[in-house]
Amino acid sequence: MAYLILARKYRPQTFDEVYAQDHITKILKNTIEMDRTAQAYLFTGPRGVGKTSLARIFAKSLNCLNDGPTTTPCNVCQNCTEITQGNSSDVIEIDGASNTGVEDIRDLQKELMYAPSNSRNKIYIIDEVHMLSKNAFNALLKTLEEPPENIVFIFATTEPHKVIPTIISRCQRFDFNRIPIPAIIDRLNSICKIDEVSIDPEALFAIAKKADGSMRDALSLMDQVLAYGKDYISLVDVLSIFGIVHTDVFYKILVSISEKNASNIIKFLHDILEKGNDIQEFLNGMLDYIRNLLLLKLEIEIPTISDANRKQMLEISGKFEDGDLLYIMTILIKTKMDIKSSSNPILVAEMAFIKISRLTELQSLDKLIDSINTGKPIQLQPVPEKKTIIPQQQETTMHEKTEEVKSDIQKEAEQEKPKIDKLTVEVVEENFEDIAKVLSKQKPIVANYFVKCQIRNLSNNFLHLASANSLAYDMLKDEKELISDIFSKHFNLKIKVDFTLEEVKSKKVITNPTLDDIKRESPTIANFIEDTDSIIN
Repeated sequence: MAYLILARKYRPQTFDEVYAQDHITKILKNTIEMDRTAQAYLFTGPRGVGKTSLARIFAKSLNCLNDGPTTTPCNVCQNCTEITQGNSSDVIEIDGASNTGVEDIRDLQKELMYAPSNSRNKIYIIDEVHMLSKNAFNALLKTLEEPPENIVFIFATTEPHKVIPTIISRCQRFDFNRIPIPAIIDRLNSICKIDEVSIDPEALFAIAKKADGSMRDALSLMDQVLAYGKDYISLVDVLSIFGIVHTDVFYKILVSISEKNASNIIKFLHDILEKGNDIQEFLNGMLDYIRNLLLLKLEIEIPTISDANRKQMLEISGKFEDGDLLYIMTILIKTKMDIKSSSNPILVAEMAFIKISRLTELQSLDKLIDSINTGKPIQLQPVPEKKTIIPQQQETTMHEKTEEVKSDIQKEAEQEKPKIDKLTVEVVEENFEDIAKVLSKQKPIVANYFVKCQIRNLSNNFLHLASANSLAYDMLKDEKELISDIFSKHFNLKIKVDFTLEEVKSKKVITNPTLDDIKRESPTIANFIEDTDSIIN
């Protein structure tokens, strides 16, 4: 028997097998149970999310010979089998791209005069319906509004804005969701278990991310991976097959940008191109990586990054301001456009990354221009002092004096530190911002989360702080030794710090409060109501 691709082999055959479209399957099942089948439906959404598959399932539910109409088609009767194979005489699938003219619609209208041969309903599934011409749409209007008995139209399209409003107004419209990465991973994982394939979870994540919300694309990519023919498929294998650049490369490039190391950046770029990676795909990957950095800095959860990469991305995001990342993205977007019209795309990319490596210099120029426009004084960086040659004896004397000055300053600094025997909540609150500033020099992201913590308990120099953000809690927990050390040095005491996660509970709102409710919530308002004889509705 010929090999059957995964997208066809594991195509959904029941409503329960359709992923991430519960809002649609629930309505269609209720439609069948309540006997409220409409004459026309419009399924819209991205490619590969189940539009045509769900249309076939709905058709089987209406025409199943065993207890139909039913929300659970048997998939074994003649009608179900023919619909699954696509050769049913009563469920006609039409390609809208190949039947675009008025004559095609007229031929369809002639066929509507004939009753179903072996089913309760005659169902027309028109895929890519937006490809029909305007005249063809207009020819379909009257038939669509008042079709013959037991005729059901199901239209599917990826571009609903191209369907004329008069057609949409005669249909029940259902918008399909993009399938989330966890749902795609779950489906691929179940297929791997059925086919006894051993694969790295990170490799499944990479496939699901590349599928971009399309289950059909994910299954097609999985087909390609399985053809690789290895006992165990690793993340490296998947990256190599599809030419995906590993996120570690983007991390290293950003580290080099923060260090102003243009040489390393160009080396990374050349290594990527020598491996045969497409330069546009590389730029798209880096743009997506920087976008995720910005979202993480805004404390937004991102399902498209794995837990393994999250910590690394939080670390590198602390080296850049929001404006820096936006500036890099602007240059990369312009580079993508310039490459399309360039005969030497590598040169364009090299120039762009050299420009990005001079990020701080370019920004300082912007500040100078702003200073000139606003009339504010320009603060130039101090010129380094020239070193003078000092005789050895004189140099030794100066070194001794410098050490004496340093020791005096150190003694004064130690005297300035607060000398306390026991830590109190009031003292912690007074010094909280100073400790946060010290922490921000080493861990700026952690410091941002630290200042939002609340003091919950302090006993025997053991401080408990609470955070309402799960991501913040994980980072603070990892750095509690560092934070404890900063507290101890600041107060000259041995202090331990720990963190707890507190979920924010929303206050219950009483929609129609009685007078007793108001008395409990606000006695003042209750007294006013009694004194003025106001009426509570």
